[in-house]
Amino acid sequence: MNIDSLDPNLFAPVDRDAWLKLVNRALKGADFEEALVSRTDDGIEIQPLYARRPDATPLPRGRIDVPWTITQRMDDPDIERAFTQLDADLANGADGAHLLSKASPSAFGIGIDQETGGLAARLATALAGKHISLRLDGFSPAFAEALANSSKLETLHTGLDIFTSGSSTNVVADSFKRLFDTGGAGTILNADGRAVHNAGGTEAQELAVVAASLVGHLRLLEQAGFAAETILRATSICLSADQNQFVTMAKARAARMLFARIAEACGASNPPATHLFMETSYRMLTRLDPETNILRNTIAVFAAGTGGADEVSVLPHTLTHGIPDPLARRLARNTQTVLVAESHLDHVIDPAAGAGGIEALTEALAEKAWEIFVGIERDGGLATIITSGQLAAMVAEARVSRVAKPIVGTTLFATKTERPVVVLGALGSVAGGMGLRPVRLDEVEV
Repeated sequence: MNIDSLDPNLFAPVDRDAWLKLVNRALKGADFEEALVSRTDDGIEIQPLYARRPDATPLPRGRIDVPWTITQRMDDPDIERAFTQLDADLANGADGAHLLSKASPSAFGIGIDQETGGLAARLATALAGKHISLRLDGFSPAFAEALANSSKLETLHTGLDIFTSGSSTNVVADSFKRLFDTGGAGTILNADGRAVHNAGGTEAQELAVVAASLVGHLRLLEQAGFAAETILRATSICLSADQNQFVTMAKARAARMLFARIAEACGASNPPATHLFMETSYRMLTRLDPETNILRNTIAVFAAGTGGADEVSVLPHTLTHGIPDPLARRLARNTQTVLVAESHLDHVIDPAAGAGGIEALTEALAEKAWEIFVGIERDGGLATIITSGQLAAMVAEARVSRVAKPIVGTTLFATKTERPVVVLGALGSVAGGMGLRPVRLDEVEV
């Protein structure tokens, strides 16, 4: 038997009207909207069934010929232990390192002191000859320049960001010029929405802040004489990935749509594909029954990878308890490695392209984010709404109005006795960014 022997008319044709008749029979009088239509935190409807989009344009990651970069955090305050961890990560599947300053909004109570003597030179030595990507997070422009000048890294993302670093616009602009002149691969700027997500903001708010940050950096550096295409090519978009698979995929794809729309508005004749960095969500991590965080991270990485992330970093599942130990770090690293080396997700190019539900959600998120972004610009831009407290108020309103949902292991199927959690030390104070403080869902709902 072969495929040609199958009768193509074996199944009768179906249409939406016939499907609705069957649905209404199954609902037994229940309201269709109430029973089957859900909504995102932005109020975007998610219908139970969509038609396929046969002519959809794929929105893949920047380089489809290589896997996304498996990036591992380097954030242990004990600098000797941090370098030991770095060696272990790079020897066991990671091809990227995410170096976090303790001042970073994404450090979550740990992080490395950038004043550590000789840190840039030591990093340059440790990474010499290795084909890896290094991302800086929360470090000063001066440190970024010192590292760029002392190392010959294959790829360096220096992470300059006038909206989260506290550095003056002049310092960032001057530093951009010098870093650009080094000619290295990678990116120089961050348009970062993670602080919005982790403080409780919606997906559209996170995307809108990314768009506003991108435009803010474009304005600053165009005044310094750089072309829009140059600035766009030197910018990373940074987003959070959480356990809502389809929404995370749509958010990643919407970010590429927004980037392209801004590039078009700037008149860029040959806009580059944006570099998209995604980090698993801090706000989704639970303190109770932390092993469930491993499953949440797995879904988040799946969604980020299939959504088109160029680079993914996983927060260890025990981060809510303290400095993660080697086992927690290994699980975080191997969450990605299994999906790439065993499941071969890196071979799949935008599987959501043409899927009616995700295409509709992508477009709706992009349009809602654009609406919020236009409002930010109308109110004076991102810097203005941060300093006025308007951004914090907007995110707080979203956090308070979010409908509480079950949290497995915390509010649903809670374990009677918590198991001991092994960590290497206590967390410090959790820094905020853009006037926002990270708040986990289990802190809000429990």
